[in-house]
Amino acid sequence: MSGLDQMNEQELIAELHRLAHEGERLDFEVGRVTQRQRFCTDGPDATRAAQDKQRLLVEMSRLMDRRRAIEGHLMRVRGQLRPLRRYE
Repeated sequence: MSGLDQMNEQELIAELHRLAHEGERLDFEVGRVTQRQRFCTDGPDATRAAQDKQRLLVEMSRLMDRRRAIEGHLMRVRGQLRPLRRYE
């Protein structure tokens, strides 16, 4: 994937759509793992479900960070934010 500075408006929007789709998938997986964790009767299965849930939540947090970065850059590209200056 190219850096945000090399992406044009259409590429940024496409990346936001891709991230939205990925966020929906992660949300579904978190729900599924939460149910698995809630209804596990075996200790190791519940532990594995809790670990899976933690991993998914970390992945979701990274996705949201990326999404916010793209949204901010898109606003800059559209002239809605002042340009970044070095050492500010």
